[in-house]
Amino acid sequence: MIQLFRLILLLVTFAYSIPLKPINSKNIEIVKISDENKTRTYYHLDKKSYLKYPNLNEVFSKQKDYTVKIITRTKISKNSNSSKSFGYILNIIEGKDTTTKELKFKKKVSPSKVPNKRGFSYTNAGFWLEEMEGSSKARLLIKPLKGSPEVDVRIVYNEIIEEKFDSYIDPVNIVKSNTVYFLRDSSLVKSKKWYQVNKNSEFQFKAVGPAVLKIMSRSDDIYSDNNLYGFKIEENGKFMAKQNHKIIKSKKDAYYFDEENNKKNLTKYNTMYFNVPDGLNYYLIDNIKSSKSNVLVKVETNSITSK
Repeated sequence: MIQLFRLILLLVTFAYSIPLKPINSKNIEIVKISDENKTRTYYHLDKKSYLKYPNLNEVFSKQKDYTVKIITRTKISKNSNSSKSFGYILNIIEGKDTTTKELKFKKKVSPSKVPNKRGFSYTNAGFWLEEMEGSSKARLLIKPLKGSPEVDVRIVYNEIIEEKFDSYIDPVNIVKSNTVYFLRDSSLVKSKKWYQVNKNSEFQFKAVGPAVLKIMSRSDDIYSDNNLYGFKIEENGKFMAKQNHKIIKSKKDAYYFDEENNKKNLTKYNTMYFNVPDGLNYYLIDNIKSSKSNVLVKVETNSITSK
């Protein structure tokens, strides 16, 4: 990394990240990219290739949780003053279930380069984070995105040692906050500041970077035939990701009351992390066309400071 960062309360030490190697690496072009006297290994994703990774439970310790960090870059002229868009498709495959995410980034030129080659450089990195349980049998498959230039990919993982984030995110648009109720042991617990996303309601907010967003979500789509619920994320008016989660009923009997004061049972909560670039940024979490239910989201932020 260009600098060594410290997350204030979410302690994920990327300085000690462990690289995750694709199992089909023998058939993939390896690219060495240098950044501030450090050279790291990336795998080249062209328009006809894919990157296939091992089952995560073969790599992780079962009793721990991990953050998987996907780092991508694309070539750019070293004298370029503009940003370049690129992306890829991430499939998270677990048994017969596949969650597909279309990820896009727009980055400017960075000091990174291929040693002993001139004429081009690389963009700043696009980051995507996934939280995984150590017992997860999921495997990752990365495929090219139509219309994107070829990208170079590096995946690393870290054990998560997590405490609470330092602040909640409130909306900039007018939306009602919901309270989620669930059982902890035999006590009823209230969790506030959940915002509803559906075909008639979206969640708009702003965040100052560099920072990490922790986006928690649940759905009240418990009894339909749907297997997944989802939402999309935009950053400064640009589509960034579509997030899907499996519908699994909460084991802690989570529920909330809708606008008509009806009690609605909820799924277990799911978590994703999203990197916020430098400066003031505006975000939108919105419904996706295939989602007919209500999704509740709660967003927390944590600033990143240089050591």
